Amino acid sequence: MKFRFCGDGDCPDWILAEIHSTLSVLSSVKLRVLAQMVAKCVLGEDIPEEKLFDTMSANKMDARSARSAFSCLRFLLTSAVRHNTPPSIFETELQQLGLPKEHSAAICRTQGEYSERLQQYLDSQCLSVNELGDVECVPSQTQPDCVNLSLGIENEIINGMPQKTHHTVTIHKCQLPLLIGELKAARDVMEKLT
Repeated sequence: MKFRFCGDGDCPDWILAEIHSTLSVLSSVKLRVLAQMVAKCVLGEDIPEEKLFDTMSANKMDARSARSAFSCLRFLLTSAVRHNTPPSIFETELQQLGLPKEHSAAICRTQGEYSERLQQYLDSQCLSVNELGDVECVPSQTQPDCVNLSLGIENEIINGMPQKTHHTVTIHKCQLPLLIGELKAARDVMEKLT
């Protein structure tokens, strides 16, 4: 079957598996709370994992199941918004995938509440993957001819949850001007495109 929330394509198998094994097991109230947490997280609000686990613990779900449910709802909500799926059609398609009517309605109410803000956010974030937050360049302590670049990444998806991370890259000092030149050239090309 083809689904509008999937861009008139097939629904991914992992979504089907999560709907039957995780989402349909929750109460419709818990599912709505979880969907609201997902929507807020997509919009940039920091949701502690402990809060997610507390919400899911009443259903005796482990951390993996909670993350899976979160990822599934994130996909469902962002895909429905991305493909401009009306809540009535989205609700029908969720029921066709096997989600109970009350559960489908709970997700669609959340979609209705957050769709405009999610659309604006997704439009502003299109083509951005692992957004660069900050860069710090310090001399290497172990290699005198090298520098350490510390890259702060915003919203890197780790285990299905967006997190702030830092990565360190060590490069030779003579390569630094080349890197800066290439980054400036890439920035100029991107500015021309916008």
